[in-house]
Amino acid sequence: MTKIASKQNRKTIWTSIIFSIIFFGAMGTFMIYIFLKKWSSNEVETKTYLMPIFGLFVYFIAFNFIKNYVKRSPKIVVDNEKIIINKRTYYWTDIQNIKLTGKKGFGFFNYQMEVATLNFNNKKTEFIFDDMYSNSWEIKSFIQQIVIDKKLTFEINTQKINPREIEKENFYEFKGNPIFSFRGLMMWGLIGFFVYLLIFTEGKISKFDQMKFLIPICIFWFLLNAYSMNYFEVSKNFFIVKNHYFFWKKIIYRITDIEEIVYETQQNQSNILRVITKDFKRGMYPAGTLKDSKWIEMKEELEKRKVKVRNECI
Repeated sequence: MTKIASKQNRKTIWTSIIFSIIFFGAMGTFMIYIFLKKWSSNEVETKTYLMPIFGLFVYFIAFNFIKNYVKRSPKIVVDNEKIIINKRTYYWTDIQNIKLTGKKGFGFFNYQMEVATLNFNNKKTEFIFDDMYSNSWEIKSFIQQIVIDKKLTFEINTQKINPREIEKENFYEFKGNPIFSFRGLMMWGLIGFFVYLLIFTEGKISKFDQMKFLIPICIFWFLLNAYSMNYFEVSKNFFIVKNHYFFWKKIIYRITDIEEIVYETQQNQSNILRVITKDFKRGMYPAGTLKDSKWIEMKEELEKRKVKVRNECI
């Protein structure tokens, strides 16, 4: 009997917890500190009493974030007969409905995260949040094969794509302009402004010292924006992810290996394309240069190839 145990995505969980403690904790502490300072100096006004209230509210948000990350990442064990989530045991014979992809709100701000939903006959519902586990794809693939497809054994796809396979393919390209798109103008505009300051302005600071300050900022700004400038190619048999500036980047998917493609956005960032393969591995690719018309055009092209596209943002 095959048994798989979940592996917590410690990097994601601890990064989020530490961020919550530092950011929200510092904000709440600052508000309370301002109130105490005004109180001690007898400078309290009516609106000043709102400071500790807001401070405690921010503490509550931090606590809620931490609570959700702990609560939403319980230990999970699956085998051919059952799934154990913490100390709760459910048998596959009692399963009513399974949905292995989709979004659910997470945390105080209802941030939408990819999730698997399991409904049981006792009206209990359990959620498996992808980002909470480094092997969530393995758990979901096991459920797909053993529970849904009724296979006797669980197999992991280890087949790799030979780049030569794509040489005779005819590709449709879906890309934007890396310079004159909003993302491109934002990137090169700031870099150009810093270059102008460096070349055409004089000041008390030497050119060399200015370069030591401005060059690292320009490099960071370039990398930050270039990361979001992916584009895509579609052929009869393959889907490829490339990048306008990282020219060596080429991620190849077989069309038949794709379970679903999701158009989504996160925290007001560039639109993102998420690829979910049939074994539920996932890749996320921001594409800040693509116009809405290109996204829709690509969706239509993918659907012609029987690829399911979930549009959440266009």
